Amino acid sequence: IYISIGELMKKEIMSKSDVRGFVGLFLGLTSYSIFMFYLLAKRSKGINYFDDLYSVNKLVVYFLVFLQFILLRQAKKYVKQNKTSFVNFLWGIGAFIGGTLLASFFFTITL
Repeated sequence: IYISIGELMKKEIMSKSDVRGFVGLFLGLTSYSIFMFYLLAKRSKGINYFDDLYSVNKLVVYFLVFLQFILLRQAKKYVKQNKTSFVNFLWGIGAFIGGTLLASFFFTITL
């Protein structure tokens, strides 16, 4: 059975931007989790890089929420100027920050 490329494109599961968003979300979630587990492992061995991991986590959350609002404002500005490649980059960074926020919320609750 012969299927044309046009038919395959109509049957796609996710678009490229959805894939980029999920990859950014996953990378943010895993990288911050690995970083925090590294700090927790070092703390259990007696090496303290930070005295209080909860306060560090809280500052990271505040900074990332602020950065999300800045990125959203910039993305809206560049959408009006039709700069789609830069907007896609901003949305990818926003997805990475969103994943990092999910991980930092988890560690804020557990620490």
